[in-house]
Amino acid sequence: MISQEIRLVKISLTDSEKLTKIGRQTFYDAFGPPANTEENIQSYLNEKFTLEQITKELQHYNSFFYFAMLDNIITGYIKLNMGDAQTEPMQGNPLEIERIYVLNRYQGRKIGQSLVNESIRIAKEKNADYVWLGVWDQNPGAIRFYERNGFKTIDSHEFMLGTEIQTDIIMKLEI
Repeated sequence: MISQEIRLVKISLTDSEKLTKIGRQTFYDAFGPPANTEENIQSYLNEKFTLEQITKELQHYNSFFYFAMLDNIITGYIKLNMGDAQTEPMQGNPLEIERIYVLNRYQGRKIGQSLVNESIRIAKEKNADYVWLGVWDQNPGAIRFYERNGFKTIDSHEFMLGTEIQTDIIMKLEI
């Protein structure tokens, strides 16, 4: 088997439709039925993953998006935030991984690991004190993945998915 190299490509405003499409697909695949109701998923997608909303996020100077590419195929993406782009205020000068997703058919190919590694590299480049993220408390596979990468649980917060209040674990990696 020929090993394929994963490339990370900075996403620009001209990629907003591609980002919206993969964002909707990967979120649905990760959190859709049976884990959550179709109504709550659709409500969330129609709020957070519209072309208008994604375009607005791409224009924020403190948010950074990257596609994970195998050959010329988009396989996943990350959204990183600093400063006022973060989803909640944190102490110091952190970098937040707000979104990190890989299409189901490309899971298990170290793409998620490449995205985490790139996040850490960018955090160091931007002189961040640490990297943090929120992960659904009902996603033990993701929690284990972040723990293997050195993230530690520091807190939790509520996350609204449609009409349901869920709990996200806040995890932090000192760099």
